[in-house]
Amino acid sequence: MTDKINIRLAKDNDLEAILKIWINGIENSFDISTTDLNIAKKKFKENFDNRQDIFNFWVAVDNDDRVIGWQSLIKTSNNPFRENIYAESSTYIDSSIRYKGLGQTLLEYVIKAAEETNLEYIIGFVAKTNKAARKITSETGWIEIGEIPPSGKTRSNYSKLILIRTLK
Repeated sequence: MTDKINIRLAKDNDLEAILKIWINGIENSFDISTTDLNIAKKKFKENFDNRQDIFNFWVAVDNDDRVIGWQSLIKTSNNPFRENIYAESSTYIDSSIRYKGLGQTLLEYVIKAAEETNLEYIIGFVAKTNKAARKITSETGWIEIGEIPPSGKTRSNYSKLILIRTLK
């Protein structure tokens, strides 16, 4: 399946497709009933609009240039000494083609691109119950370094694992 796709940097007109895939996939990790989706979409768009250099969005597209998955690296710190060292990773795949290797392909592609920059660490947060994501991160050199329990401020019962991928 992954030999019929192309990976490229996202273009402005890819935002709608990226958002659709994201909204369809976030229920695996978040209790969306506790969030105003319009506010979440607005913040998501801000991240998308601020893409620059390695802090960017990549899309996997099929032969018709239809977005079928995406990967992002978002800046996680504005501290001048750390702002270009850490990035948060997100990977989302269209529900019609999940579990066919595209997530790992996207992640490996972006890790390789990140290794060509000054970025030192990629951080990820994965729902403890997301076995597919944990398998992919394990196979691509990530280390599980901790767990974030539910906070008690929401009804969410999603424990998240904190993962880190060091870059060479």
